[in-house]
Amino acid sequence: MQATSLHELSIHTLEAEIATLGRELSARLQRWLELVAEFDRRGGGRRWGFRGTAEWLAAACGIGLRAAREHVRVARRLGERPIVREAFSSGELSYSKVRAITRAPDGEDETALVDLARASTAGELEHAVRGLRTAASAQLAVANLAHARRYVDWRWEDDGSLSFRGRLVGDDAAAFVEAIETGAAALHASPAPAQAGPFATPSQGAQRADALAETVLSGCPRTQVVLHVDDAALACTAAAGQPPAGDICAFEDAPALPSQTARRVACDGELALAKPAGDGRYDYGRTRRVVSPALRRTLQRRDRRCRFPGCERRHGLHAHHIRHWAHGGATDHDNLILLCRYHHRLVHEDGFTITNRSSEAVFHRPDGRPVPHPASRAEWDPPPLAAAA
Repeated sequence: MQATSLHELSIHTLEAEIATLGRELSARLQRWLELVAEFDRRGGGRRWGFRGTAEWLAAACGIGLRAAREHVRVARRLGERPIVREAFSSGELSYSKVRAITRAPDGEDETALVDLARASTAGELEHAVRGLRTAASAQLAVANLAHARRYVDWRWEDDGSLSFRGRLVGDDAAAFVEAIETGAAALHASPAPAQAGPFATPSQGAQRADALAETVLSGCPRTQVVLHVDDAALACTAAAGQPPAGDICAFEDAPALPSQTARRVACDGELALAKPAGDGRYDYGRTRRVVSPALRRTLQRRDRRCRFPGCERRHGLHAHHIRHWAHGGATDHDNLILLCRYHHRLVHEDGFTITNRSSEAVFHRPDGRPVPHPASRAEWDPPPLAAAA
């Protein structure tokens, strides 16, 4: 007679079913990670306005951001280790053992690692891999050379970007590298190869550039920004089409920049508008503080973090006018939300838009589709596979 409840199952039956389902879960998880790796390769998360796959995964699957980053890291590494992937899909290796193997230094024999995993517990394997990584780090430390000269230099490029180069020494160099790599990992999970298209995962160099800007700018107070503009250029909206002829937005002592970028910079900070006076001189007018310290404190208490769905950034936030003040938008808490540097750029230069619905900001992709809130898991779910087929 078949058992009708768990209490009626024998201990041997429980043991057998747990082990069997564990192997099946490993096989399903291996397939899931393959899908995650391919989604990551195509830059799918960035199409929804997320920095990368990990942030999208956390929102769409309801898991913690740290766990999501680890899943993406393992998914990418599994693509480079076919023997591990095969053992994982067959249920021979657990996720814990696979995760440990993916932390092993490049160049380690994959077959030997799998054999070691078969003969070890997950804890023993983790300990062995840590030993391999320590040895590799020691070899790198021996090869490190100290430099006696330090400097930083830069120059403006014709496209408005800034090129710079420099040299750091000793502990400063180590601290710099650690800060940039840690920042890049936090913003974009682990590095991935660059792909074509506007929503592709940034190259490793681009990820480091984002981390450098985030590290430098997040700790700085809002500064006075001098913009050389005409009224038409600053008031131009994306809905109105291309910027008007004669668009002359530019930072002081720097090349020209798009009016969309000028409006983003003007959202939050001290702004001095430099307008042509007609006699070869410029009228700087008066400096206006767009967001007062008291209003910023009110926004911090209300929003606490970046308001983009799924973003957990809490530091270095910008106050964004939903309707820009250049277009008549008020500088008050009903028209302001806090955005991180990444998502602030998204809504000014990359085609994302914001609307207010019942006091809740709703974000839209460039194609008009609303970005779901992470708490609304059902909104992320696609049609059932049978219906989709």
